[in-house]
Amino acid sequence: MLSQDDLRAHFEERIGRAGRALPDPRDAGRIGSVAVLRDFAPGTFVRSALAFARGTRGDRGAAWYGNFTRTIFLAGDPLNLAERHPCEHLSPDGNIAWYGPGPLAGYDALRRLLRPFQGPLGVAVPFAQQIPVAGGNAAGSGGALLEVSAAGLAVEDYLINVNHLVAEAVLDGLLCGTGRLLIRHVPHEPYRSAGYDRIRVTADPHVPGRFRAHARLSVE
Repeated sequence: MLSQDDLRAHFEERIGRAGRALPDPRDAGRIGSVAVLRDFAPGTFVRSALAFARGTRGDRGAAWYGNFTRTIFLAGDPLNLAERHPCEHLSPDGNIAWYGPGPLAGYDALRRLLRPFQGPLGVAVPFAQQIPVAGGNAAGSGGALLEVSAAGLAVEDYLINVNHLVAEAVLDGLLCGTGRLLIRHVPHEPYRSAGYDRIRVTADPHVPGRFRAHARLSVE
């Protein structure tokens, strides 16, 4: 298991990266994205999150990154919203609509209309699924591994932690040339930091002053 010193170092490194990315300090706390989900399936969600992040570039991408890729997840049917609330990216199956990134105040009407997305406690463990990554050739390009410490994890926490990790990896260019991503759910936190390119670390909500790792990404 990673030590608390290791986890704190990963946490502080991420804070520093986000602080350096924000192009305009006036945007701090204001910029974010919204995702509307009809239902949850890990492979569909990760593939859609990757595609949305790949389409976010320039100052918008930098502002989103500087606001820690903040994303609000809402429950609803994207197809019912298409006319009144057209989105920036829609998953191929019509299951997930992505809005932004932009000033969060601009999505107040959408947030009033829909409730936060919540699911049952517990994401499937064990679980493994390989998905193609847009922009790469799944047969010939490099691969990546996303491991999620999913035992006892609520779906809404899965969405937050995994989206932060993959979105920031895309915006940092870590997945350039990657054609396939293996998603794996495991019951434990990582035992070491070596071998991973990114680890998603947050403050432990149950133990003040401690940190925990939720997901990690390694790229070939």
